[in-house]
Amino acid sequence: MKSIVLILILLIFSKAWGQIGVKENPFSVGFRAEYGFILTHSETMEYITGQHFRTYELYFEKSTTGSKNWQKEYNLPKWGVAFYSARINKFLGEVYTLHPYIAFPIVRNKTLDLAFRLGGGIGYVSNPFDKNDNFKNVAIGSRLNATFSFMLDAQFNISKPLKLHTSAAFTHFSNSSFEKPNLGINIPTIGLGLSYHFGKPKEIDHQPLDAFNKKTQKWTYTLRANLGINETYATVDKKYYASSFSFLAQKQTSRKSRWGGELNIFNNPALRAELQSRGEKVDRGVGITQIGLGASHTLTIDKFGLYLQAGTYLYSQYTDSGMLYQRVGGTYQFTDKISGQLILKTHLAIAEYLEFGIGYTL
Repeated sequence: MKSIVLILILLIFSKAWGQIGVKENPFSVGFRAEYGFILTHSETMEYITGQHFRTYELYFEKSTTGSKNWQKEYNLPKWGVAFYSARINKFLGEVYTLHPYIAFPIVRNKTLDLAFRLGGGIGYVSNPFDKNDNFKNVAIGSRLNATFSFMLDAQFNISKPLKLHTSAAFTHFSNSSFEKPNLGINIPTIGLGLSYHFGKPKEIDHQPLDAFNKKTQKWTYTLRANLGINETYATVDKKYYASSFSFLAQKQTSRKSRWGGELNIFNNPALRAELQSRGEKVDRGVGITQIGLGASHTLTIDKFGLYLQAGTYLYSQYTDSGMLYQRVGGTYQFTDKISGQLILKTHLAIAEYLEFGIGYTL
């Protein structure tokens, strides 16, 4: 969570250094070899971590040219899709991911491009937890997982089409408690790669943006309804459907940022099972209802938004995870009124469930 906050701060206040060329090849393909290990963030994982291994990535990328205001605001970012693979060890087996990403330039000049890359997609783990055959893998309980990737990528110009890359990356696998166990896999790596740039060079639009007038921005009010699925250690192989309803008030304070506050009502039947397993009495009505209030920030990238909320429970019978919660994810504005969201609810490093739903702006 601390890393996510630092990333958002970097993107909010980032400005490109150096001059952007007049024309640029719009497409590139690349290959990267990396070397890394699994972070041991829980004592129960120590048996399956400690080894170092290689990872490999193949990717395709497309540049933006400043044809839209948000592209200029983020210093002409690049869109891409990457395929990532690694053989970890006998407990986890092979891991694969396919994830789209966006790369935000930090430094750009004739010899160096330094960018921060943010991506997320679908991951596959070949050897998940099995109570009979693979009980020592307490990190991941499912083959299919969500993945998130953060990378700092330095690109050096060898020739006009050929570039050398050095990178430092962090890749995360988690099923968001859809299937226990779910401690997650965190893989930091360093890498070296090459990319080839091609396509008819396109002219970059250098027209400056008009000044943003914060005084003309009005507060907006959005109702959100979400659904999530999770498991609990209190029961075996049983899934519970969680729901949440939210009222969000927010205001655009810059082209990149929307700040606001959000009132949340959560309902997760898995919490009833955990409380009852300890012999606690749970009211059938509001016993598993949690009411929370928190501050939120959305980093706006055209119609897409990177969303982060930090909140505290005003009411919760279940207190094992503490009274603070966080929600992080993505939103997409389909129309002026209708939006969709995919949000992970967590308590610091512990994921509770992944929410997906719809929002309506009043």
